[in-house]
Amino acid sequence: MDYEKLGLIACDVVKGELEAALAGRRVKARFLEYSLHSVPALMSGRILESIAELRAEGAETVALGYGLCSNGVVGVGADGGLVMPRCHDCIAMLLGSPKRYFEVFRNHPGTYFLTEGWIRNNADPLSTVENKYAPRLGPKKALKGMTLELANYKAFCFVNNGVGNREKVRARTKENCEVFNKEYMEMDSSLEYFEALLDGPHSEDEFLVLPSGEKVQNEYFYQII
Repeated sequence: MDYEKLGLIACDVVKGELEAALAGRRVKARFLEYSLHSVPALMSGRILESIAELRAEGAETVALGYGLCSNGVVGVGADGGLVMPRCHDCIAMLLGSPKRYFEVFRNHPGTYFLTEGWIRNNADPLSTVENKYAPRLGPKKALKGMTLELANYKAFCFVNNGVGNREKVRARTKENCEVFNKEYMEMDSSLEYFEALLDGPHSEDEFLVLPSGEKVQNEYFYQII
């Protein structure tokens, strides 16, 4: 593959994994802010802006490090073609594949997954309480509100794929467990799915491959529900 003609656009949550997968590959990359998940209606526009930038720099095909993400990627397309995970969100990517995601979901219902990217972006429940809820509601109401939000979860799981400061992520996951009275879990994963996004093969059940100009539609993801 001519990596110099490949462009990559991804969420900052999976930046660590993709930077590791990119080692030795001269791929033009853009990592967009995690906060776009709070306003998915703006996500496609930011991605299209980044695609235009990469095209101007000589990229032809675009790899997208996003799942469907609350329909945030609907309407995205690229001249030269687009390849992206056939996932509803990044958890399936981080666990290693859509198939493994459903196996884990079936065997461990009520699990909240955390990785280096989630912790780094202050997206774990405890950070949400500290940085988002408490300044507005006060610490007691903030903690109570998040506890109610997590009522259907049984465990927090650290997905260990070898990226980042694993001891820090493990410790923060355990801290979340203690505060919210949840079971601690840890699962090993790998970077193989991220490497396949860049290198192939792009099997139909794991990746969505669109020809030049075709746009992402949410029905393309129905078969993996």
